[in-house]
Amino acid sequence: MEQDELPWYRWWVIQQARALPQHVLLSLPEIDWDDEASSAAFFLAWNRIRELILAPGPKNVNSITHTLTSLGMLEAKNGYESTQAVKNLVISILGWQTMLYKPDFSPPSTGSCTLLDETDGHRGEARLSLTQFGPAMNKNLPDFLLGFGMMLPPPNYCAFDDADDQALFNHTRTVSSKDLNAHVLTKVCGMTIHWVDSLSCHLELDRQSGKLFLWRYPSFGVSSLAQHHGGPGKDERQSTLHHCAMEKPGSSLPWGTEQDVSSLLQEILLSYRLIFGQNKRSRAGFRRSQPFARLPSQGHDKLLGQLCGRKRFDSPTGAAALIERDEYDLAADFPHLRSRLARLGGYAAGKKPRSIRQLWRDRRDSTAWLALWSVLVFGSVSVVLALLQTVFQVLQYTAMGKTGG
Repeated sequence: MEQDELPWYRWWVIQQARALPQHVLLSLPEIDWDDEASSAAFFLAWNRIRELILAPGPKNVNSITHTLTSLGMLEAKNGYESTQAVKNLVISILGWQTMLYKPDFSPPSTGSCTLLDETDGHRGEARLSLTQFGPAMNKNLPDFLLGFGMMLPPPNYCAFDDADDQALFNHTRTVSSKDLNAHVLTKVCGMTIHWVDSLSCHLELDRQSGKLFLWRYPSFGVSSLAQHHGGPGKDERQSTLHHCAMEKPGSSLPWGTEQDVSSLLQEILLSYRLIFGQNKRSRAGFRRSQPFARLPSQGHDKLLGQLCGRKRFDSPTGAAALIERDEYDLAADFPHLRSRLARLGGYAAGKKPRSIRQLWRDRRDSTAWLALWSVLVFGSVSVVLALLQTVFQVLQYTAMGKTGG
């Protein structure tokens, strides 16, 4: 099993597999997930599916399913139902090996493929649709995944049709950690942050509800980069995620290449520093948050805390190295997350403080903030002094009246 160096990953995969309905596991012998020997058949299928995805040439869900059944690795002896079970298992493992999506089999599928809704009903760039039907299983993996949304975007691509979103995309050139950070977004703009398991949902913004969705397993991205680019004693191009990209640039399909996937993962890592790590109050807010709420410690990714909760982050070397700036050029520093950050920046810029507390917290324009509070403080002092002077004059007048009487 790949990503074995990630302490949380095997636990996470087993939890996903435990949650599968029984009809998806028809092709496997009965499994006791607490018994490593009993779960061997599942991980044997897992490894074979990975090998098929990593193999050269185009592949699709149906071709992988056919290979597995032809080799006798998964049983499909009972006709349509068991064949569909193998197909659903392939779809599930593809999602878990790439962390692009989580499948949803409630209610049971009838030849279709449905993704779990991790964004609470919001249909954003990466989740334009949650369901695809039978013919999609014959499409190669990039086409198949694109049917759900822009999970692996090419650089400087805007997937939104809305004219306002396109205008934001074209006109927003830079973002800064001073203006676009978790403290401003939550305390001034009133947003709530929701942590998700799928990397394709990272930085999705639901403007109607004020929810921002962030991916909570960044070490998977670091591991995928290491698998793809190799290292001492390691082969290159062993990342399942990268093999869901277009092999060569220049395709008419709006989908990322393998190099784009690497760049996207680097940008995701850097975005944690932008949103949290480069701002003191945002770091403190992250440390108070619970991105792994209701999960045991073995399901926690420690790298998330290092990226978001520390002032200084010891950036990995090689493909995962990060270069932090006070101000980022979206087209150069975040070309694959550009549309999402532009949308987020536009949302934040349009939110103005509505209370004294929000005014105090909103320090995006430090000059205006100092000027405002200087006026308020000195104005308040002047009013108090004038009031005291009036009171003393009244008291003095009253005392003089009593003396004269």
